[in-house]
Amino acid sequence: MNHLMIDDQYDKMPWNEIDAVVFDVGQVLLRFVPQQLLERIVPERPDLHSMLHTWVFQSPYWVMMDRGLSVEEAAARMTTRAPQELAPYIRRVMENWIDLEEIAEGVRSVHTCKAHGKKLYVLSNYSRAPFEHALHTHGFFQLFDDLFISSHHQLIKPDPAIYTKATQRFALDPARTLFIDDNPANIEGCLRAGWQGLCYNRPGKLDAFFAE
Repeated sequence: MNHLMIDDQYDKMPWNEIDAVVFDVGQVLLRFVPQQLLERIVPERPDLHSMLHTWVFQSPYWVMMDRGLSVEEAAARMTTRAPQELAPYIRRVMENWIDLEEIAEGVRSVHTCKAHGKKLYVLSNYSRAPFEHALHTHGFFQLFDDLFISSHHQLIKPDPAIYTKATQRFALDPARTLFIDDNPANIEGCLRAGWQGLCYNRPGKLDAFFAE
């Protein structure tokens, strides 16, 4: 296992040491902040935001969407025992959260890696229909050579199997592969798989690491 993240080994991206860069999507390329989504989707009921956060984003059904459960089925399950007042707002959130704004720093990093001739891939926990929406909404996905989306394979990070499957699908040399994710557990998973890892846990980190 490689115990050090790449930015603990190098001050700047070691372009000659890396062949492929694998990007997560949520909070790396697209902004996913539940509280901000609730403020946008249910602006008139801030008093319900805390409950909606619990019933939607902290629900096991939310995680199950990343394994392939449909948005419609997840919403139906979330509202089964929800307070009557909450149910229509749960459905509204589930129908409207998918429009996410791009994170400019993350997208810049994709373009920088592409300009340096690196192979580019996506490895993301993402539900099926919302990802298809994102794929057709955001042009930067055209820069990637291939995609591995959890709901298409019924595997989610940081399950070790997902890194094994992605390594095989993308024909990666693990030691020469860099994975960028905002979740420390997912970075630990990639390090255990022998990949290089960079945890995007603060604004400006990617711009600084990929700076020329």
